[in-house]
Amino acid sequence: MTPLEDFFSEYDDFDYQPRRSATSEFHRLCRHKQWGRYDADRDEAHENFKSALVREFNLNYGTEASLEGWQALCERLGVDPIPTTLKAAREAVKATHVNLVDLTQGADGRDVVIFPTEVALSNYTKETGRFFPRDHLEAGDLLRNLLRRIMNPRSEGEYNRTELNGSYRRPKKRNAVIN
Repeated sequence: MTPLEDFFSEYDDFDYQPRRSATSEFHRLCRHKQWGRYDADRDEAHENFKSALVREFNLNYGTEASLEGWQALCERLGVDPIPTTLKAAREAVKATHVNLVDLTQGADGRDVVIFPTEVALSNYTKETGRFFPRDHLEAGDLLRNLLRRIMNPRSEGEYNRTELNGSYRRPKKRNAVIN
């Protein structure tokens, strides 16, 4: 049983649909349970849901900073060719803008959209409500490198300073759907 399946199985009277977005299913659970926005039970369930999302990501993609883990993530993100060094793999992942809820559930082969910019990713995330927990104790190195500034995204022309070599670069523009 996956962490998300385990989370939803705690609610015996709820029929979890794993092919739907986990966020949509959580909101459906809230309606099913008639939890209001400020309901203590909803808050507790939301914290548990966020933990399940992080654990699901870690299960699907790992937490370690190994070259193999980064290469597997690059492959899933459609990076071609697959980088052969840890530094290059990290840079390729950092240049990619993907919704983490979609990526987490996309490990089963679902299509995952790669956005050309952080702004485009931000707009999509806000429209769909598919927010991933920003700071979580169980988040590994791979996950932390995929987190983006959703509420305050970098503008499309803004330069970034890479953490690895201090040089300036524009974010790579990508607009692809990967299977």
